[in-house]
Formats: sequence, C-alpha cells, structure tokens
Amino acid sequence: MPPRQDDDTGSLEKARKRLYSSETDFDIRRPLAETGPGAVPHAWKSASLDDIPHPGGRHVRFAGVFFIIAFVFFVISLGVAGYFFYFGGNSVSVDKIAIDILGPTTIAAGDTVPLSLTVTNRNPVSIENATIEITFPNGTKSADGSLGAYPRYIENIGELASGATATRSIRAIIFGGAGQALVLPTSFSFETKGSTTVFVKKTSYALAVSSTPLSVSVDTAAETVSGKLITFTLNVRSNATVPLDNVVLLGVFPFGFAVADSSLPMTGSSIALGRLEPGENKTITLTGTLTGQDTEQRVFHFTVGTSKSASDNTVAVAYMTQDATVTIVAPFITASISLNGDASSAAVVAPDSFQNVTVSYANTLSTSITNATVSVKLSGSAVDYGSIRTASGFYDSANREVIFNRDTDPSLATLTPGSFGIGTFSFSTMPSGATVSSPMITFTVSVSGTRVGQTNVPEKVNASVIKTVKVATAVALSASSLHFSGPLSNSGPIPPRAGNATTYTIVWNVKNSGSTVAGSSVSATLPSYVSYTDVTAGAGSFSYDSSSRTVAWNIGDIVQGASVQGSFQVSLTPSTSQVGSAPILTGAPSFSGHDRFAGVQIQASANPSTTETPQDPGYTSERATVR
Repeated sequence: MPPRQDDDTGSLEKARKRLYSSETDFDIRRPLAETGPGAVPHAWKSASLDDIPHPGGRHVRFAGVFFIIAFVFFVISLGVAGYFFYFGGNSVSVDKIAIDILGPTTIAAGDTVPLSLTVTNRNPVSIENATIEITFPNGTKSADGSLGAYPRYIENIGELASGATATRSIRAIIFGGAGQALVLPTSFSFETKGSTTVFVKKTSYALAVSSTPLSVSVDTAAETVSGKLITFTLNVRSNATVPLDNVVLLGVFPFGFAVADSSLPMTGSSIALGRLEPGENKTITLTGTLTGQDTEQRVFHFTVGTSKSASDNTVAVAYMTQDATVTIVAPFITASISLNGDASSAAVVAPDSFQNVTVSYANTLSTSITNATVSVKLSGSAVDYGSIRTASGFYDSANREVIFNRDTDPSLATLTPGSFGIGTFSFSTMPSGATVSSPMITFTVSVSGTRVGQTNVPEKVNASVIKTVKVATAVALSASSLHFSGPLSNSGPIPPRAGNATTYTIVWNVKNSGSTVAGSSVSATLPSYVSYTDVTAGAGSFSYDSSSRTVAWNIGDIVQGASVQGSFQVSLTPSTSQVGSAPILTGAPSFSGHDRFAGVQIQASANPSTTETPQDPGYTSERATVR
C-alpha cells in the first residue's frame, strides 16, 4: 500500500526504494555543493546508470580468476607427481630392476639347455653386492664336462651402476619326465651404499619337457591262468645325450603276485641298473605267479628313474611309468605232473635212482578239443637222457621231449568236455658227482588243441606247467679201526687179551659228491666194555656223552667234492667170554646233514668198527681175535 502524504520516512529510505524500484523515471538531484577541498563527497553525487556497479558482474570476474588459479595448481601438482612417479627422485626399488631370461621353452630331458640372463639397473643410483641365483630341478647336471650335480647357479656380480646392464650365459643339463612342466626360480639381491637393507627381486623361467631321458617298455601276456608262471620282459632305454648314473627300475606289483625269478638281482621290488650310456638298452626278465579269481584284472606299474646314490635303490627322480594290465582267466586245459607219485612243487629225488613220471591232463571247456597234443620237455644236468623210456608216447631224443598225441593215444583225437587222460614215461638220474653243483631237473609240460570259438571259428587253445625237481646230494660215510698205523699212537697187546686194555684208533671218513651240506655230524655208541679216551685228531671236533655212551663228531659245512676225516681213540678191555671173537669197538656210525640246495636232510651210515684192522701193515685175522 502506497504511503500516505504525511509519511515522515527519511530521505535515505526513500532513496533506497527508488534505487530498487522497477520504474525508470529516476529523480536525479544535484548534490550539495562542496564546502572545501577536504570535504567528503556526498553519497548522492550525480552519476550515470553505467557508473552504477552491478553485483552480478563482479561475481563472474572472481569465479574466473579462481578457476584459473585452481587449474594452474592442478597442472603443477600433476607434473610434480609424474616426476616422482617416473623418476622417483633418489629412491631405490626392486621394480626398477629388469631381469630378462632368454632360452628354449621346450626341451628334451637330458639335453644341454643354454640360458641368457640379462639384469638392468634402472634405479637412479648404483647398487652393490648384486647376486644372481637360479635354482634348477632335481637331477640337473653341470654342463662343464664333469656331469656333477648342479642344484643351483649363484654369482655375485658386485656393483651395477645406474642404467648399467649385466649379461650372463648359463648352461645346464636338465632332466624331467615327458610332458612335465619345470620352473626355474630366479632371484636377484642387492644393496645400496650407506644402507643395510637387502633388496630381493624374484622371478621364474618355465620349461616344458617334450621327451624323457629314460623310457621303459613292458612286454607280457594279456591273460594268464591263476597260479601259472607269467613272464615280463622289461626294456629300459637311455634317451639322454649324457651318461646316466644310478638308474633304478621300480616295480609296483598287484595283490596276488609273487616273484619267482629275475634276470637281475632285486632289492625288494627295485632293480639297480647302474650306469646307462646314451642310447644304451638294458633288458630285464621278471617271472612270477599271479593268483586270483577268473576274469579279475591286475595292473602292474613299472617306473624308471635315478637314485641318490649307488647304494640306495629308492627312486629319487622318476622319469617314466609304464603300466601292464593282466587278466586272470580259467585254464582251457589243465595239466599236472607227478614224480614217483609226488605231485608237490618241491619234490626232491636221489641221485642214481629210477624215476617214474605221470602226466595228467583234462579238458575244462564246455566244448570239445580236437587234435590234442601233450608234450613234456626235459632239461637239466641230473637226467640220464639215454635212460628215458615210454610205452604210451614217443621220445624225441633230438629235442629231449616226450610227446603224447592221437598217433600214440587215439583218445587225444577228441577230448570231450570234462574228459581227462594220463601219459607215463621213466628215466634215471645221474650218479652224484657226475653233475654240476645244484643239480635239478625241469619238466615243461605243454597241452594244446583246437576248439570251436564263440565266433564259430576254430582257434588254438593251450596250457602249460613247469615243474622243477631238485636232486639231493649223496654222502658216503666209511669207518675203520687201526692199531699200528694212523694219526694216533696206541698201546696194549695184539691180539687183545682178556682182562688187558688195548687201545684202537677209530677213523671216520665222509665224502660229499653233490651240493654243499651244512650242519654235518657223525655219531655212534660205544659198547659197555669200550671206553672213550678223549684223544682225537683230524677235522671238526669230537664230544662224548657218558650217559648215552655216544661219540659225536661235529663237522660243519662240507662243500661239493670235499672229503673230511676225523679220528678218535677207544680202549678195549675184553672179557673171557669174548675169547676167540673179534669184539665190536663202536656201533654203526650214522651221518646227518642239511642239503642247502635241495633243502632236505641227508642221511648215511657205515658198518660198525671191530678189532679187525685190515688197513694196518702186516694185518692177519689172528691179530683181531681175543685170547
């Protein structure tokens, strides 16, 4: 509402209202006259509209200046930050150390691997005590010609100035399994002048192994009959370009497998192969029996590698593992062999004795087998091959083989399901001493025939069994008595007289013509009228048990072909009832020992010793008769 006419509002308030009024008819008044040079101008001095400052214009100019200042500050800050980021002033960092490794990424195990290592110092200051270290895989060898172990490369390159580069060439013979990924850890450590801090830069170099330095192959049957011998032929080859020491072959056998024989000595399930030259092959034959149920599958694992030392058969670095799967099947034809009625697997026979052999066979299939053939091949030094005879077969002397077929036995033309048969032959063993040490006889029985298979196609079926028979040694024991000769001095009347004591020397002699006999001993009892004098001579040691009146001679081991002799003295005091007779001095001596090869006890005996001394010079029968 407009003010009243009599409004007493001051002039200053009125001026303010006009200033901010939207009307344009300003009342421009002249200012009061100045009263002097030092007078203060009046606030309402005459001015044009252009001279009146506008608040909005002054605000725009201040914001622009502020923006310019802020932008300049940002640019300066960014420049300073970039300088410290890229140049870092005088700070030292492992990030400013560049390590470059050049070399092959794929190698053949056992090859010499060249590596080029370059280290660059991008720090603004020099570094000191700079050390390079590369760790190689187990089994790495030096390439300097010594082929020594090379577990790591270490070199102290000393001082490396700012911007300087150090390059090193490194060679090593590296091994690994085919397809194996190897990593070579690399570290670079250094210090700076005036500081005790050790900086470490770590990196690594990757290698892939394309081939293995050692390979193993396994050749064996895919099927076997439970309890039947199965043979593994293992071939180990060196693919390396340098010799390999302490090569070891390790077998991991399934349940039910028992090793029977190995062409190289085994320690547990490991075989030490020693040193292999580049390209060298070694073949190992391993034979054993596998027992199990029909259709069961067993897996054998064979690993080749190297050990830490020649005395350690543990695989330290494994290069290759080869598996072999064997299926257990029921036999198509069964066969067995017995010797003198003994079908056991540990039969033992005597030398120079007659042997009767029986071969049994049967068809276990549900179909008939035609044209069956049974053959028994004999081998061994203990067989007298000229003594082999057969009534129901044919003996092929050229091959030392007894054959039973439809020509010798018409029933073998067709073996119906479940049918069985036997064949017989005989031979003699060689006399003891006529054979080499550890004599034995090996019978290899093979049964074969033709059956109609599941595809209605005739197929061959066969079975085999091997029986080994050991021949025991033969020990000869002899006993004699002496008075005037021999190793001992005797006394008393000859011929002996009733009631008077006469001493005699008893001589025992043992000859072993076969395998080594252990724990050998001879013993005999003395009659009541004979006493033991405890005077002895010869090998071994003598003892006397007065309660049982037994003289024992402990000999020990007797090797093949050896003869041993022992003597002891007895005293005879004959009775008048013995006048006109030659009294017995000892009972019949008996020998006992263990045949180490055959694994059986050996027995032998000799005649009793009497007063008859035919080996004495000038002996006559009258000298032996008591008077």
